[in-house]
Amino acid sequence: MKQVKDLDFWVKSAIWFELIIPGYFFGKTFGTSDAKYRVLDQFMYPEVFIKLCGYFRDLPPAEYYYTGRFLGVIVGALIGVLFAMLIGVFYKWVLKDWAYSKAARVGSLAFILIALLTGFMSDFFNENIGMALRIEQEAPDELIGKALAQDYGGFEKGTVITEQNSHLLAYYGTVRANSPSGAEGWWIGSLIFMYSWFTLYFLCAHRLFKRNRVPRDKYFKLQMVNFGFLLLYLRMGFGISLSEYHHILTRAPYMFGGM
Repeated sequence: MKQVKDLDFWVKSAIWFELIIPGYFFGKTFGTSDAKYRVLDQFMYPEVFIKLCGYFRDLPPAEYYYTGRFLGVIVGALIGVLFAMLIGVFYKWVLKDWAYSKAARVGSLAFILIALLTGFMSDFFNENIGMALRIEQEAPDELIGKALAQDYGGFEKGTVITEQNSHLLAYYGTVRANSPSGAEGWWIGSLIFMYSWFTLYFLCAHRLFKRNRVPRDKYFKLQMVNFGFLLLYLRMGFGISLSEYHHILTRAPYMFGGM
């Protein structure tokens, strides 16, 4: 039996405060993007989360930039906290003789890794994909109006230009140059890193179960809860799929780079 009993107010409060930790990473990720990069965020993360945080971030007038940023982060943090609390509900369902706060604490501590991954993907892979597809302002004049530059930085040795998507891209203005090969490298790297991190998540969850003396017969069920939430997160839109990457490659450069 592991009930949370006979603890003073501050110890009990600390258990709930720990749920805020994953909220910070989600808030930082979903609520800080400028409108320009929010387009790419909608491919990497669940679109509904990005739009919700973006709505609150854009509420204040332009002169209150940091107020809007704060509101966006707060809403993103609430999403993270609610996600962690929902995991606690299922942990409590498996660990029937545990207090909800204890079960939620163990679940949220494991889920911090996914929250950290979410923030890391935003800072590193997501923005690097966007930067790789950013239009270069100093590209040769003969490239203006072409559809897509396949060879970034190799203009002196001859750049291969494809025009197969020009009818789709005309709406976004003239094209100068970008780096699809660089973006593809970051995208593949993000997939490898993401699924490797998922493995780490299950290993760390196992260690947390052992440290908190979770009954051995509950291990598999709790890991299935973790697997279910990862699957839900992926189905909601976490990560850039092949079709989404193609869409980014052919359209988003013009949104990021301007004219």
